[in-house]
Amino acid sequence: MGIGICSGVASIGGFDSIVADAKAPAEAGFASYWLPQIVQRAEAMNVIGAVDQHVPGIRFGTSVVPTYPRHPMVMAEQAMTTSMLASRL
Repeated sequence: MGIGICSGVASIGGFDSIVADAKAPAEAGFASYWLPQIVQRAEAMNVIGAVDQHVPGIRFGTSVVPTYPRHPMVMAEQAMTTSMLASRL
């Protein structure tokens, strides 16, 4: 089991700042990087799928994703898409 870190930078920065924020813990040896979706401009699962392409060596997770505005089928499809984007085969 490894130690992860949670970030709130998505609410104050753009994509480049999220990538930079995720690279720092990856380089420091953290096992995971968690991105919440709390009143921010970006949708957490989509951002994770994209950031994963730029930051190797760390696992990603969402710490908060609002479910009430989404149908469960849409949420499942989005999770599968994020997983597909983040897969490193």
